[in-house]
Amino acid sequence: MAKAKQTEMNATVIGATLAFVVIAILAVWFFLSYRALPVAASSYTSFGPVVVRNSQFSVKTSYAVQTRNEDEEWAKKHQKELNFAVQAALANADPQRLRDPDGVTYLQEMLRDAANTALNTRNVEAILLTDLIVQAP
Repeated sequence: MAKAKQTEMNATVIGATLAFVVIAILAVWFFLSYRALPVAASSYTSFGPVVVRNSQFSVKTSYAVQTRNEDEEWAKKHQKELNFAVQAALANADPQRLRDPDGVTYLQEMLRDAANTALNTRNVEAILLTDLIVQAP
């Protein structure tokens, strides 16, 4: 009887140890797979609304500046300069191209280039329009 009880106790200890090892391996695997998830390479900083009026049209827009994660603080720090560059570019935009099917793409690329040129940098990866209203007088 004592021998059977000892064998049962050994089986219980081995089973508990095996269950513990399996749970530990699963916990390590979940931890490592979670750490392996990619981090977004870009960050977005919202600006606006910006209103520009000239003799040919009026534009009201809100936009987000896409930068690398490490440049997010740079975008916030240079908010005034970015707004000024965007307003200047909007004032010089071609009203006919704005109404074309590719007008939003044209405007986003123009704003990105104007912001990078005005700040003498390449930190602005893209300017994405979140709102856009164009009115002719």
